[in-house]
Amino acid sequence: SDVCSSDLTHNKVPGIGWRAASKLSLDRETRSLGTELTAPPDESGWRWVTSALFQSQASGSSDVNSQRYRAGRTQAGEQIDRNYYLQYDRAKVSDGSLSAVADALSANYAWTQRNFDSLPFPSSGYGLGVELGGGVTLGSSRQPYVRAQARWLALWPLAGERAGTRASMRSGRLATRAEGGMVLARTGADLPSTQLFLTGGDTTVRGYAYRSIGTELANGEIAAGRYLAAGSVEWQRPIVINDQLTDWESAVFLDAGAVADKPSALRAQVGVGAGVRWKSPVGPLQIDLAYGVAVKQLRLHLSVGFTF
Repeated sequence: SDVCSSDLTHNKVPGIGWRAASKLSLDRETRSLGTELTAPPDESGWRWVTSALFQSQASGSSDVNSQRYRAGRTQAGEQIDRNYYLQYDRAKVSDGSLSAVADALSANYAWTQRNFDSLPFPSSGYGLGVELGGGVTLGSSRQPYVRAQARWLALWPLAGERAGTRASMRSGRLATRAEGGMVLARTGADLPSTQLFLTGGDTTVRGYAYRSIGTELANGEIAAGRYLAAGSVEWQRPIVINDQLTDWESAVFLDAGAVADKPSALRAQVGVGAGVRWKSPVGPLQIDLAYGVAVKQLRLHLSVGFTF
């Protein structure tokens, strides 16, 4: 989809000396405005951080207008990032003439490890991220809940010990990705949809629209769910011209993902396809054509950059 974004950074806000970064992003599915204030690090590398995010996005069969406020501490290292923070979420879900509002307050901890050989164009290594949180809904009936999410990405050179040689470069690599999440709460707990899960799209399950895989309601609508499972296997192989490696790669892949309100109800939706990668000046450019088996449709996916 077409994306329009604008970033504004002030490295030292007068009076407090904190760094301020704001971003406006507009595309077909999501419109967001976010701002973050970051303090200078202490002797251990920890920083105070506060942020606010206002967002409107297509979510399943509905439109969601949400607000998120966060305050906490963060430590960014060469390989490991740590964060702990308090977060307030408020989400208004609109489906035609009907709308519902839910809000919650939570305490969270996030830990991320990156062990890739080179960025932003890694050829081997892995990344692991874990988020744990506990909170309470703030509606007329206050209910506690626990939320957990984990994600994994690994790149495996197919030449094994010959990694870095011309033979290994021609063989390419396997990229494997996995993601899982769960929210534990009483059945009637009114949770903000932004604390629940949806999947599908350019960087999750290709062959499906952005955030279109969720729980199916009795009326056929798609909503965010309490459990998420997704994964992907992709073969990436350099494109060689006149016996010379180029900045282009080919890829074939298999994606699968499911969302449900009970683990036993998880049913994978599968996407298969092929694409190309280009080492562009702004990071990896990914162009994929994928077929969504469940929806029986072809979909073109574009994304730029490497993030984990």
